[in-house]
Amino acid sequence: MQPSPRTIRALGWSWLVIGLSALPVTLYATALGEASAARGLGTSALIGIFAGGACLAATLGLDRRVRAPAALRLLVLGWITGPLVAAPSFGTVSDGWIEAIFEAVSALTTTGATLTEPDAMPRSLVVWRSMLQWLGGLATLVLAVTVLAGLDDRRAGLRRSSLLTIDSGDLFSNLGRALVRLGGVYTGLTVIGFVVLAFAGASGFEAFNLALSGISTGGYVPRGGELTEWLPMPAIAVLAVLCVLGAGNMAVLYEHVSRGRVTRRFGDVRSMLIVSVVCGAMLALVASPAAGIAGFFDALFAVTTSGYSVSPADAGLPVIALLMLALAGGAAVSTSGGIKMARLRLLVRRAGRDILLLVQPSAAGGSRFAGRAVNEAALVSVWAYALAYPVVLALGALALGPFAADMGLAWSVAGAALTNAGPIAGQAYGEVGTGGLIIASILMILGRIEILPLAAVLFLLFSGD
Repeated sequence: MQPSPRTIRALGWSWLVIGLSALPVTLYATALGEASAARGLGTSALIGIFAGGACLAATLGLDRRVRAPAALRLLVLGWITGPLVAAPSFGTVSDGWIEAIFEAVSALTTTGATLTEPDAMPRSLVVWRSMLQWLGGLATLVLAVTVLAGLDDRRAGLRRSSLLTIDSGDLFSNLGRALVRLGGVYTGLTVIGFVVLAFAGASGFEAFNLALSGISTGGYVPRGGELTEWLPMPAIAVLAVLCVLGAGNMAVLYEHVSRGRVTRRFGDVRSMLIVSVVCGAMLALVASPAAGIAGFFDALFAVTTSGYSVSPADAGLPVIALLMLALAGGAAVSTSGGIKMARLRLLVRRAGRDILLLVQPSAAGGSRFAGRAVNEAALVSVWAYALAYPVVLALGALALGPFAADMGLAWSVAGAALTNAGPIAGQAYGEVGTGGLIIASILMILGRIEILPLAAVLFLLFSGD
């Protein structure tokens, strides 16, 4: 493996950001008298700052154009090494290193799975956990419009936007610009979410953590128990809006905010809302209007892959339905996991056109998406991805089988981990043992790097540029 200097430099920046972010939380833990948490946070801060700083110093002045192999290395190494930097902070609430790494992977991949109830976690670590989700969501957005958009350039171009001009000869050329542009919108929405959540009845602590968790579709909650027990319904509605914004196309939002440009590319959000309304209506018909409202929110939180739950335990939509919704996922340039709604819409549209051609052979052929023609090669890549995702899910469930009490539990954990919608599996993570946690962590990372580059990544990790 021969990582390029700029790959090392980009990794150094990511470690440095994690380390610097841990510093104020370390001071917060110290002020609260949470000594063990402060030591863990301080360790993460020191590792991130020194390791990141050393990488930046060692690669200062080294420049080299970054093509697909190096970009893929950054994609996978970033999601693997970032949690290792953050893991020491969770040592005080974990039984071992595997559990601590699991918590860090879950946080940075915005999965939201946890082994520790937030009420049993030091207050500073609850804040840190939410901050890691927010940082992971921002990293997801930046990588989507730079690395993944560059790799996707000759395919369906689902991440193509007017946000950046992708230089396929140097995929790192726009990292900084993407960070500034998307980071501004992302931060602004978080601040607005915090203020509105507080006005809607959430306490300052809850509003802060939920704003970070909601916009990143992380699904982590700052308190235990049912969501409706401690969060007013208006605040739950605000949280749902935040999740939809996070799962929507952030590049389109940037165009609205920065340029006042109105586009019609809200098909993904419209699809998420339609699916949620249908689920809520079905529950209202078979149960009650109140169950229908709760079902609507559950479906919306599932399809955005945040995974919050509004229905009482053992009520509402079955887990398999929530996992299917999470499998669909949100928009291409979003913090959500899953296959992505745009790919499914493209396939459904193509299937409808093929059926029409069977009935009316003289009808016009071809496929268009977001105003662009989509060629057959692009459609094949979308089909391959849509088929590969369930295959990886099945393999993950089979791998988890020996560690779970039954295959139903294994499927739940594998599905929630791969779609980065961890809360859907509830407390099941504590029942799969250390081996199951390792597999679940791998699935979370696979979900975040969108699985299809996996084969290329494994090859490129051990080859030259």
